[in-house]
Amino acid sequence: MRSIELFPVTVFKGQVSNNEILKNILGPDILENCDSHLIPEDWTTNKIKTSFGEKTDVIERHRSLLETEYIECMRGAFDKEFNVEFDSIWYNVYTDGEYQELHDHLGTSLNHTHFSFIHFLFFDKESHNPPEFRDPLSQLRILSLELDKNKCGEVYVPDIKEGDLLMFPSYLQHCVPPGISTSYPRITISFNVKVTKYGRAG
Repeated sequence: MRSIELFPVTVFKGQVSNNEILKNILGPDILENCDSHLIPEDWTTNKIKTSFGEKTDVIERHRSLLETEYIECMRGAFDKEFNVEFDSIWYNVYTDGEYQELHDHLGTSLNHTHFSFIHFLFFDKESHNPPEFRDPLSQLRILSLELDKNKCGEVYVPDIKEGDLLMFPSYLQHCVPPGISTSYPRITISFNVKVTKYGRAG
């Protein structure tokens, strides 16, 4: 007999080619404006600085540039011609022990989106933590633990470096563990997309 990988969850990782340019363009504006944001009411994080739910000048001024960079990176994930519709682009800033609770991106907009992304605009492997992804079947696996031969653990922690872009299904739960206090901020840009065309159909 042979093993068959059944209903796998795929996470894609690429590198934003012009990350240094984006850092220089967006970084100063993000850091200047991030203190003005309030934590969304339904988040349970401690003190994260986020533009989630707000239409900020920082993102809107450079939205076309960001979308161009991200679509170029997505080409490595899609094997056919595709079109995507961007939704909800926001940034998060971590500097002093901030964390992000376990969540998914299914409820971030009124429109259903297929994939979510995290762009690690500023990231230092020595002082920042990557996100942790939770196995969506973890609760069910407990019931069949004796027979479960799946080698995938309950939590997946990707190896991240600055400039990386993660793409994952919007239903996949993830969190960010608390980091340490640092003068070099952890800045991520997150967004969701709906695939409006894949292959000839669309």
